[in-house]
Amino acid sequence: KSLAKNRLCGPNLCFLAPAIGGPRVAPPTAPQLLEAMDFMRWFAKDEEVRSRGREPAAWVSQYAQIRDPAGPSNRSTPNNSTPSSTRASSPSGSVSPRCDHQTLQLSPNSLSSTRSLREYRSLGNRELWRWLWLDFSRPVQSTASKRLKRKLSNCNLEATAQEVQQRELRAIREEPVGLSLLPPIGEGSPLAGIFTLVSSAMGAGCLSLPFMFKQSGIILGLLLLFAGAVLAHLSLVVLMCCARYTDSGSMAHLVSLAGGSSRGGRAVDVVIAIYGIAAVLCYMMFIGDFFGGIVRSPFLGWDVPRETLIICIAAVVVWPLSLPRSLTALRYVCVLSVVSICITAVVVAFKTPEQQSLGFEEASGSGTQAPDDWELRWWNSDPRCALQSFSIAIFAFAAHTNAVPVATSLKRADGRSIWCVSFYSVCIEFIFYALMGLGGYLSFRGLTKQDFILNYSNDDLVIFVVRCVYGVVVCLGAPINLSPCASSILGLLSQGGERTRLQQLHPLVVTLVVVGCVCIAIWNEQVADVIGLIGSSCGTLIVLAWPSMIYRRVLFDLHPPRLAKGVYALLRCAALMGFAAFSVQAYSAWQGKLSA
Repeated sequence: KSLAKNRLCGPNLCFLAPAIGGPRVAPPTAPQLLEAMDFMRWFAKDEEVRSRGREPAAWVSQYAQIRDPAGPSNRSTPNNSTPSSTRASSPSGSVSPRCDHQTLQLSPNSLSSTRSLREYRSLGNRELWRWLWLDFSRPVQSTASKRLKRKLSNCNLEATAQEVQQRELRAIREEPVGLSLLPPIGEGSPLAGIFTLVSSAMGAGCLSLPFMFKQSGIILGLLLLFAGAVLAHLSLVVLMCCARYTDSGSMAHLVSLAGGSSRGGRAVDVVIAIYGIAAVLCYMMFIGDFFGGIVRSPFLGWDVPRETLIICIAAVVVWPLSLPRSLTALRYVCVLSVVSICITAVVVAFKTPEQQSLGFEEASGSGTQAPDDWELRWWNSDPRCALQSFSIAIFAFAAHTNAVPVATSLKRADGRSIWCVSFYSVCIEFIFYALMGLGGYLSFRGLTKQDFILNYSNDDLVIFVVRCVYGVVVCLGAPINLSPCASSILGLLSQGGERTRLQQLHPLVVTLVVVGCVCIAIWNEQVADVIGLIGSSCGTLIVLAWPSMIYRRVLFDLHPPRLAKGVYALLRCAALMGFAAFSVQAYSAWQGKLSA
C-alpha cells in the first residue's frame, strides 16, 4: 500500500488504486494482470525476507534506481538523486523507449529503508557490470553526470521489465526451435551494433598486421594487439554510454561537453576530415598493390606500371562515384569488406604451412633467400619498432567514429547491452587480426612486406581470387570515405547560411582530395608507415585522448576512486604513448626523406 501510494508501480498497475482508496479506472487488461501478479509475488517475497532481518535479493535488479524526493523541479541538486533498492517500477511500466521517463517520488519512510538496503560493496562483479561498475551513492556536481545516472537507471529498469515480460511470454508460448532460437538482427539490435562496429574497424589497414609482427616480434606483437583491443573496448564503452545517457548525438558534442566549449566540436570535425583523407590515401595505395598483382598474373599477363593503375582507377572508378553526396547504393560494401577480410584471414592461415615449407627450402640454400631472413623473431626491444606497432594496433581497432550512432540507435540501451556490443565486436576483431597477423608473419617471417599480400606469388589462383575480391572493396571503399570527408570539409568552411552555397563546391573538393591522394600514393609505397602515422595522430585522438577527456568529465566521479584513477591513467598513458609514437615516426620519416 505504501509503495502504491507513492506511485512506485507503473501505469499498468494503476487499476489497483481503488483497492487502496484511490480513483477508479478502467478494468485491467491481460498484460496488466500479469504485471500485477509479478508485482505481488515480488512484494510478498521482499516482505518475508525483510521480516527475517535479512537484505532482500530482489533489490539487486533495481540497484542504483534514481528517485527524486523533492520532485522533478529540484532534480539538479546533488541530494535529489537517491539510489533505491526497492521495486520502484513495474515490470513493463513507465519507462519510455528513450529511457527518459519522469522520476518518481518516495516518502521519508521509504527513503530510510532504501538507504539501509543500499550497499555498493555487497554486490559482485556479475551484478555490477550491468551498471558499468558505477557507484550511484557518490556525490556529483556535473550536470552530465547527473543526467547519466538518471538515464542509465531508467534504461536498466526498462531492460529488466522486458526480461520479465519475455519470461512470462515464454511460459505461455511454445518452446522455440531451429532458427527462431537466434537473436534478431534488425535495426537497433545488439547484433546490428556489433556488425556495424566490426565493419567500421576491419578495413584494408589490417593487411599491415603481419608487418607489425615482423617489427615487434610474436610475443610483443600479441601483447600490443591485446592492449589495443582492451583500450578500444574501454574507450568504446565510455563513448557509447556517455553518448546515450547524456543525449549527445555526435562525437563533436561529446568533446564539447568534456571541454566545456564549442571549439572542441570544430577540432573533432578537423580530425575526422583528416582521418577520412588518410583512409582514401591508404585505399589508393592498396589499389596499386592489388591491381598490380592482378594484371601481372599469368591469368591476364599485362605489364602495366603501378602509377598508371592508380591514375586510371582513380579517374574511372573512385572520382565519379565520389561526386554524389548520397552514397546509399554503396551501403552494402561494408558487408563485402568484412566478408573479404574474414576470407583472407582463413586463406592466409590455410596457406601458412605451404609457405613455411617453401621458405625452409629457400633458406636451406636451394634459393636466393638469406638464412637470417627466415629467423623467427619473438621479441624486438627497439622502442621505435614497438611504437610503430602500437600505432598500427590502435588503427586496427578504430571503430569509434561510429560509436555514437550505434549507441543512439540501440533499442535496448541498458549498461549490459552497451558493454556486450563493445566487447563482442572487439573480440571478433582480435580473433581475425591475430589469425591474419600470425599467419602472414609465419608465412614470410623476415621478408614480410608492409602489404603482405605482395609476398604471395602472382600465379596462385586462390590469392588471385582474394585480390580480385579485395580490389572491388578498395575501389568502392575510397568513395565511401571520400564523400563524407568532403562534406566535413565544406562544413568547416561554411558559416551560418553559407553552407547551402558552399555545397556547390562539393565536386571541386572531391577532385582536389583525389588528386592529392593519387600523387602521394604514387610517391610513397610504404602503406604501413602511413597507417602508423595516422594511427598515432588521429587514431590516438579518437580512440584514446578524447575518450579520456570525456571519462574524466562524466564518469570519473561515479566510479570508486581506485577504479576511476586506474581507468583514467590507463587511457591517459596510452594517449601519451600514441603521441610519442607519432613524434618518433614523423622524425624518422623526415630523416629518411632527407637522406634519400
